[in-house]
Amino acid sequence: MNGTPSIFNEKQLNCVIIGGRHPDQEPLLKVCAILLNSGNRHMRAKNLQNLTACRFEKIISIESDSNNYNIEDISKEFPHVKFIIPLEKANDGDLVNLAVSEAQSQHFLVLRDCLNITPTLLTPSLSEKLSSLGVFCVVPRVFTRSSQAIPVVFSPSAKKAVLKIDSSSQVRDGMPTLYPFNLLGFYDTNKFKELGGFDGQINNPYWQNLDLSFRAWLWGERIQISTSLSMTFLDEVAALDSTPDLSQLRFFLKNMAPVYKNERAEIPFGKFWGYNWRSSCGLFESFRQFAAARAWVGENRCRYKMDAFKLISEWGTE
Repeated sequence: MNGTPSIFNEKQLNCVIIGGRHPDQEPLLKVCAILLNSGNRHMRAKNLQNLTACRFEKIISIESDSNNYNIEDISKEFPHVKFIIPLEKANDGDLVNLAVSEAQSQHFLVLRDCLNITPTLLTPSLSEKLSSLGVFCVVPRVFTRSSQAIPVVFSPSAKKAVLKIDSSSQVRDGMPTLYPFNLLGFYDTNKFKELGGFDGQINNPYWQNLDLSFRAWLWGERIQISTSLSMTFLDEVAALDSTPDLSQLRFFLKNMAPVYKNERAEIPFGKFWGYNWRSSCGLFESFRQFAAARAWVGENRCRYKMDAFKLISEWGTE
């Protein structure tokens, strides 16, 4: 398994970091804004302008592609923004991990450049309200450009021992959700680091998001909706690929396979044969992956507060 980091941000990326001068005005929000850019250049200056108007403690603008940026011009215009440009291929989870490693705020807000970012996106009173919840991640309501609600409530179920996830756009304040839509959310920085952050070895964005979020629930954390926090996309939102693949297998080993008993978790060795049949990787490779996952769960056995069976069976009973 090559080990998912049990220490935050174990995977290091080569990158260029520039800017981040202390802002001229004292920050109103004890929050770091992390802006994930996908190449929407015509909105970049406006987004950074509006984030500056919010007066975050820190703004980190991070690229998915080093070719997207005219770094000199944009950094001169916004010297208080910290710009991070990875010099190697990185997935969204890698980028967020990298940004969080540069953040000192107690909370951070993950945004995307395809959102309608306004100067009132996050106010001091709303920030204080979200901070006081004490949860791992607060998820916003999300809308399309035409004001249609996008499903952000995700609930787990199982059919013949296969994980199923139902979605809904019907929300109420404080409602639990299995994972944040598109990574968008208001995160607790310490909880994020204690959970190990995103697994950079899971390349599929859907399974990468689900892996960290599922682990958060299994380790006793909570993810919930806030009807006070909302975001609107300016462009069409592409559906993520949830097809079972190698990323799904890694998710399965870390989250579905462990069994919780006597206040600790383990992967029973008897689950190997089912995994070998599921993986189609060949006997020796399947055993290597299974043994590594079993060791990783063993190292973190006391962090688990439940297993997938209990999480799914008790979902929505609170």
